[in-house]
Amino acid sequence: MTVCQKILRLQNELEASLGLSRPPASHPDIPPSRRVLSLTLLTRTRNPSQLARALYLSPPSTRHAFLSGTPAEDLGGLPLVHPSYFYTSARWREHRRGLGLPEDDAPGGGGGENPEDGEDEMLLDVMPMGTVGAVALDVRGCVAVCTSTGGRTNKLPGRVGDTPHNGAGFWAEEWQAPRGRWRRWLPRSWRNKVRAVGVSGTGDGDVRSFPLCHSPDD
Repeated sequence: MTVCQKILRLQNELEASLGLSRPPASHPDIPPSRRVLSLTLLTRTRNPSQLARALYLSPPSTRHAFLSGTPAEDLGGLPLVHPSYFYTSARWREHRRGLGLPEDDAPGGGGGENPEDGEDEMLLDVMPMGTVGAVALDVRGCVAVCTSTGGRTNKLPGRVGDTPHNGAGFWAEEWQAPRGRWRRWLPRSWRNKVRAVGVSGTGDGDVRSFPLCHSPDD
């Protein structure tokens, strides 16, 4: 089977990650060492970030930090969808254009199809769209980051991007600020330094050369 034939298998493989500088106070049973949960190669999970959250908050379900494919989806206990749910005609045409093929012969639409799409719809492959993420800081000074992606168009099946890689696609950390004469007057939640970041890019370059985990002084 050629590379082009493998890509033409038409399968979406989603990824998501969740990272915290420390476990949430709402779940005291989570050990301090449990800081991240990464997922990749998901094909039936409607909301990958919700699956990452569900698995992170349930230590008995898995002690692993990085899971992939069907086993991860079955562990989460969330409703699953048929892979065709992620199909849209716009993405199909983008897929075909990327391979230099005609934009016809589209398979049947899935749940991701927008009935309002028409002749004047914007082309997704020329829009700044892709990985999404969020960073949150709570009143205790705990910082969390969550990222989610549908993967890269026309990638080889089984390719893992930057989104689930801790230190390349996401990172959350906190540490004690240097002591100073004004430190004791600060609110307790401000006495720690916190950093969190989620990355969006082509993925492969980020994994190879995008070190997010610098020293606290960087």
